[in-house]
Amino acid sequence: MANERKTYWEKRMEQLFDAQDKRNNMFDKKMRKEYLRTEESIKKEIASYYARYGKDDVIEYRKLVLGLSKAQRDLLYKDYESFAKRFPQYAELMPIRESIYKLNRLEGLQLSVRQQLLELGAFEQKGMEKLLKEAYESGYLSTMGGLQNAPSFFAVNSIVMQQTLNEAWVNGGNFSSRIWGNKEKLINTLNNEIRDGIIRGDSYQQMAKVLERRMGVGAKEALRLAVTESSFVTNQANKHAFMDAGIERYEYSSVLDHRTSTVCKSLNGQQFNIKDAKAGINFPTMHVWCRATTIPIEND
Repeated sequence: MANERKTYWEKRMEQLFDAQDKRNNMFDKKMRKEYLRTEESIKKEIASYYARYGKDDVIEYRKLVLGLSKAQRDLLYKDYESFAKRFPQYAELMPIRESIYKLNRLEGLQLSVRQQLLELGAFEQKGMEKLLKEAYESGYLSTMGGLQNAPSFFAVNSIVMQQTLNEAWVNGGNFSSRIWGNKEKLINTLNNEIRDGIIRGDSYQQMAKVLERRMGVGAKEALRLAVTESSFVTNQANKHAFMDAGIERYEYSSVLDHRTSTVCKSLNGQQFNIKDAKAGINFPTMHVWCRATTIPIEND
């Protein structure tokens, strides 16, 4: 009987994570589309700089350290104000308004890049939060529905769910802090490469390739974060269902193939007390791209 229940739960958890993979793939498609849209917008702006200040497909750096024209400053300020109104919660990630009037041409371009990537971050934040809420709800309800001794009536606790999403479960950060950490890294890297490329005398085609490569890396990081965070949230939802149903122990279950990490191989089949469960120690998610889950040891 115990083996039958274990097989039942293995199949049930596999189905649960397969469904989450589909949601992750849908999120990935939306994010890649948004990354591409932002990439094309930045390309268009860089192209306008080459057309305005370039000669023989090269921009002289000295032309970009000159001050912005009044029309350029006003347009940048207008875009700044629009961003602040649409995303007041992220306004602190932009420089103070007064600094716009002190920018040179290169700094104006870099500020525009920052603003567009922050808008991309806001899109990712909203989409990721929706994805993780769906992961939690699906995990909790599916797991609770499969337990033999589950309460007759059960529902997702919205407060517990939000606390789970906000939990700084690895390296002192949660999903939101990692989104914005990734965006700051992308902003700084891209703006430095734009500056260095102009100093080197790179052509527009060379600059466009740099942008494509960096935005491609950014999109991959967004997917990696979505998969890892949704795995964590799903497993936490399972744990909360176990606890609400009075389950006291669980078994660690790893997907065993050539991609399985050493730590997940070593934990596979081991049993632990629910009260001692800790993500990254004896409870999934253990690492990036982790596919491990848990099987409840149901009470007699």
